[in-house]
Amino acid sequence: VVLLSVPGPLITGVIGGPVSARIRAVARVLGARQLAQGTISCLAPTSGLIRAGAAADGIHAASMLALAGTEPGLRRALLAETAIAAAFGSAATAALCRITGATGDADRRR
Repeated sequence: VVLLSVPGPLITGVIGGPVSARIRAVARVLGARQLAQGTISCLAPTSGLIRAGAAADGIHAASMLALAGTEPGLRRALLAETAIAAAFGSAATAALCRITGATGDADRRR
């Protein structure tokens, strides 16, 4: 919600300097996506929806990590966003395992 409503101060606090209007706009879009995904996943937690959310979070984490390598001024913020997206993806994967009964243990499934 913070990334959606006041991204400037949040990002400025992480990188230690001002951010452009473009970066604030992109952060708002990402914040809206995260909020919508979380809301929809809570309201209709089907395995397909959670799987799609986990995939989106994984792709998002990978893209932020790649961008961190090319944007030294934003690196700290991008790495923080990478960690957040990875945590959301991990949480979604854990929820999916609970819903489907999967344990991730190949020996137990034999």
